[in-house]
Amino acid sequence: MDTSIQNRLKQVFEALGITIYQIAKDLDENSSKFYNILNGRAKPSYDTIIGILNHYPQVRADFLLRGEGPILNEGVQTNAILSTEETSYVEVPYVPIKFHASFVESYTDSYRFQDLETFRISKDLVKNLREPVILEISGNSMSPQLVHGARVLAVPLDPGDWIYQSGGVFAVIYRDFFVVKRIRENDILTKHYLTLHSDNPMGGSVTVPSDEIRGIWRVANIVSAPVE
Repeated sequence: MDTSIQNRLKQVFEALGITIYQIAKDLDENSSKFYNILNGRAKPSYDTIIGILNHYPQVRADFLLRGEGPILNEGVQTNAILSTEETSYVEVPYVPIKFHASFVESYTDSYRFQDLETFRISKDLVKNLREPVILEISGNSMSPQLVHGARVLAVPLDPGDWIYQSGGVFAVIYRDFFVVKRIRENDILTKHYLTLHSDNPMGGSVTVPSDEIRGIWRVANIVSAPVE
């Protein structure tokens, strides 16, 4: 019997075949709550456990609560199978960590997105987004929400709109750097610089002169994240 609720939840999420972001969305919870639980920094509440069992009837209560028996009920389809049958997909250009450097180097020279590999996601996530791209997260400066290896859906912003961005998470190319950070205060218009913050207290912040910014993307969704 597995006595760790964190390990049992990891096994449940893997068996369901859906991301932590999707689970948090289904349960109307913050995804960082589940990252904290899986990393051992918090324990799930009774309401969270019941919410999982109610929303995913294929999960066996005996396994989740006591670690006994199989993870899923036999004969009940997982969300992953259902989504394969009911959801249409699109292929989106994908920039993995190994291509970050070459992406930065050639970005201002009209980077050829058609030369990139693609990542398949639900058409519902893309909707009417203009020129979306999938970016893979490098490092843990934005944990617990975005951990190393997570993949996010991002859309480019016109330079004229940079001065209005604040409060969200953005991918930014400046000089030869490519980072994903949070914008809490935007001083491009008044002081001609942008301060980028890490969600992880150990990640710190960086102030970037506006004339060094080469591109900004707004992170719209998490599409895939490793279970830690």
